[in-house]
Amino acid sequence: MARKTGNTHYWLSELGNRADAQQAMKGGAFAAWLVAAINIGIGAFIMFAAPDAARTFGVTGAAMIDGIIFGVIGISIWRYSTIGAWIGLAFFSLEKIYQWTTQPKSLVGLALAAAIWLAFVNAVRGANALRRFKREEAAPAITEAS
Repeated sequence: MARKTGNTHYWLSELGNRADAQQAMKGGAFAAWLVAAINIGIGAFIMFAAPDAARTFGVTGAAMIDGIIFGVIGISIWRYSTIGAWIGLAFFSLEKIYQWTTQPKSLVGLALAAAIWLAFVNAVRGANALRRFKREEAAPAITEAS
């Protein structure tokens, strides 16, 4: 579990060691997989339900493509990819902006969207912390070799 240092909020806790940063990235991976499962489930329901379901919900079967993309993003975040964490945050943010502009009723899920968005932000923070730790470990080796 992430170690709480000076900050009292879990989502904004200091990532002071490698284990905390890795856990933050794992949380981002689980968030990506949750979004993938929801999108694939909704896409499958729309594709195999009554023909009026797509018009009623304002979603098409293409949500399955989003689900697959988020599944791949989740795998890359799980493997501690900085690029995967940034792409996950960007893709989720853009998807939510698009959803809220085209479907005003979708504001009902705002709390869940905010929690998932914070998990992606934390994954980006974890990725940046892991990069910082890797640079700090390499720095003494360079100075000792000089």
